[in-house]
Amino acid sequence: MLSEFENVERSFGAEKAADLRKALHFLLRRQFVFAGDPRTGTVYNTIMDGHFRDVVDGFFDSCGYRVHRDPEAQWAGIVAMDEDVSLPRMKLDETIVVLVLAAYWQQEVNVGAVEDRAVVVATLNDLFDRYREMAQHGGGGAISAARFRDILREAAQRSLVEIGDFDDEEQDCEIRIRPMIKLISGGDALQRLERYVRSEEARFPQPAGDEA
Repeated sequence: MLSEFENVERSFGAEKAADLRKALHFLLRRQFVFAGDPRTGTVYNTIMDGHFRDVVDGFFDSCGYRVHRDPEAQWAGIVAMDEDVSLPRMKLDETIVVLVLAAYWQQEVNVGAVEDRAVVVATLNDLFDRYREMAQHGGGGAISAARFRDILREAAQRSLVEIGDFDDEEQDCEIRIRPMIKLISGGDALQRLERYVRSEEARFPQPAGDEA
């Protein structure tokens, strides 16, 4: 790959080569880039630039990742080629929250409740209520509200969601779910959540006479 970077520098100049390295480091650290986020224009344009496509794809291929680009929704990102390996590796509670986000996103898309760039708008409380409904059916250990918010902040660091300003009076904030969520959750997020609930029900059966 070193020769590829040297070719870029010879053909396009040192500044473009530096932009390319910056873009590669960004995706390794953040996984996704979404056009319009502050200070990400150069990264997004570099990843989408046809002049650098082979270098970008070749670099990540050598690292075991596949590059995904969506010019219509204006995002790009990387996922591990091995479906059993996530990037970054998620804990169980993080996986559950991602599945909740993906299921919410898909359900809203199905009814046409989607904004530009395939973004779905939710609120923190709506998402947490959706999770609690699932957790109550499962009967297993629940994620606290504080931990739920922490996981959403981590998702924002990966560009999967955008978190609005917190309203102290309403104790709520807007969560803008981005279409990249479908890529890391798989196309069957709702079914995976339902399987998780069933597995938890089997682990923690409710006593006879209790309401579901």
